[in-house]
This record gives sequence, C-alpha cells and structure tokens, in this order.
Amino acid sequence: MAAEAIKEGAKLLRPDWDFRVIELGANLSPRLSNCITRCYLKTIQYSPRLWGAVYRRGKNQPLRPSFEFLLHRLLYGQIQQILQEYRPDLIVCTHPFPSAVISRLKRAGLTIPLYTVITDYGIHGVWISSGVDLYFVPSMKVREQMIRLGVDADKIQVTGIPTHPKFWVKKEKSYARAKLGLADQPTLLCMGGGLGIGLSEALLNTIGLFQNRLQILFVTGKNQELYEMLRNSEQFRHPNFHLYPFVDFIDELMDAADVLITKPGGVTCSEAIAKGIPMILLEPIPGQEEDNLEYLLEQRLGVAASPSGQTLSLLEQLTEQPFPESLLPLRPSHAFGKQLIERLVQEVG
Repeated sequence: MAAEAIKEGAKLLRPDWDFRVIELGANLSPRLSNCITRCYLKTIQYSPRLWGAVYRRGKNQPLRPSFEFLLHRLLYGQIQQILQEYRPDLIVCTHPFPSAVISRLKRAGLTIPLYTVITDYGIHGVWISSGVDLYFVPSMKVREQMIRLGVDADKIQVTGIPTHPKFWVKKEKSYARAKLGLADQPTLLCMGGGLGIGLSEALLNTIGLFQNRLQILFVTGKNQELYEMLRNSEQFRHPNFHLYPFVDFIDELMDAADVLITKPGGVTCSEAIAKGIPMILLEPIPGQEEDNLEYLLEQRLGVAASPSGQTLSLLEQLTEQPFPESLLPLRPSHAFGKQLIERLVQEVG
C-alpha cells in the first residue's frame, strides 16, 4: 500500500515517468511468500509474546550479515531479473528485505540510487543497510533512533509515511455518507487492517451494544472467516450496521466516519491522520505496532482502549453530539504523506 501510494502520488507530479510496483514475495516466490505469511499470522495469533521477543532481539542493531546473506540467496535471482528487464533509474523500497538485498548489490558495484521508506513510527535494525542512499522516515524520533544505530544524519529525511492522493483531500461528512448510501448520523468506522486482525469477540460485543445509537461501518479486510461470521450473525442484522470485506474506498469510509477504531498499523493510522479522523487504538501486536501506539499517544492523535471497558466509555461519548474534542484532541493534517512524495521527486530531479 505504501508503494502504491508513492506511485500514484508521484504520477501526479511527474506524469512522464514510468512507475512499476513489484511485490517480490507474491509475484516471484509465491510458495515462500505464503509460507512466511502463514507462519507470521499463526505466531501473532497464538504466541504474540514470541513474536515480540523476536522483534525486540534485533531491534537495536543493524541487520546481521548472515541474515542479509540468506535474503540475498533467496531473492538475488529475482531482483537481478527485474533489474535487467526494467533497467530502472531509481529504486524505492518500502520493505526492509528487498532493501537489504539491493544494498548488498550496491556494495558489489550496482550504481542505481536506492531510497528506503520506513513505514512504521519506530525503527528496527533490519531496515539499516549501508547501501541505502537516502531514508525517508516518519518522525524526528525515528531519525534520532537511526542516527544512534549508525546511519549518517545526511541520509535521513523526515517526511511522514506516504499516503495515497485520495487521502489528501477531506470530503464533507454528509456528502460522503450520501454517496455511500448511509444515514447522516454519528458514525463509527471499525477496522482490523488489511488482514482483519484484532477484531476480538469482546470488541464485537461492545460495538453491538451501540447499534441503536450509532451507525457502524465494519471492515473485515482479508479475514473472510470473520466476514462470513458477521454476515450470518443475528446480532448484527441491524440497519445501522454496514459490513465490508477488503475494499478500495477506505478513504470514503473515513470521510463518512466520526471516529475510527483500529489496531495501530503504520499505514492505516497515517491515512487516518491525513483524513483528520480521531482514533481509538486497540491493543497492538507486539513489535512494530507497539512503537506505533507509543508515537500516536505521544502526539495525541488518538487514545488507547481495551476492547470492552474503555471502548464502551468512549463510544458512550460518541453518542453525544458533537463528539468532545477534549477526549481525542486530534490535529488533522489532510496532506499528510504528500511531503514524502514531493521530496522524493525533488531528489531525483
């Protein structure tokens, strides 16, 4: 999603450029990609503490040479094929693994500039590779963390996390609701990210209590099991409850909503910041989401809440119009994420 955002934003500024977004795992090694994804999802579902321990173990040190070598062996052939086929003038990485492999190629003589975009509000050592020419990072805090990890300060630009151009403009609520066929009333948007993780039974029960007083927009993402469960549930057969699977109009749902309930994923929360929508932030997955939550709370861009008690209290407040700004004192920034794309295009010239 971050790469697509950069592509679509840069196309507006430089329509004469040719852009290609390539997801190495899904397009070039589908079996390996599926295996990694399944292992990751199973780990965070059944043993989140284990994932947190793995994440923290390497957080404060650059990528180990042995792991970089393993990535090189896995992805080298595919990346070489891409470089030969497309002959790019610039490479932008929004994930640390291809960044590490291309960094290794640059140390071996590759001369194509490599820009790496950090997509969470904390830094992990796996992002740090000596061949990166320029890092685009979300905050001054991340910049300082990277300098402590040995990155040259001149290689770091603070720009925010990229957002798609459709998040750069805020539409009026009543217009957005009419377009989506919704009632013009206090509206809650509930998301679990693209994978639909974090929408617990306790949260569902809490939300269900407010169907007579709130309009609820519920996005399950790619969690088909959750989607089918909610679609067939008697509890949620209510005219105020609107269920969506993975959709490409999250920007319009955010325009229509008063408050967003979500896990603290980097891209989703950046889109919410761009739209100026307050966030109720659910318990994070150990690791990068913990860093995101810490930053968002520090910046007063949302509040943390448990699925039941605190969320219940916050939704009670939402039924009071207008929603009290003192509860979620958001400072909206509708062009959030645009600066990164502008800086990137400027660097290329």
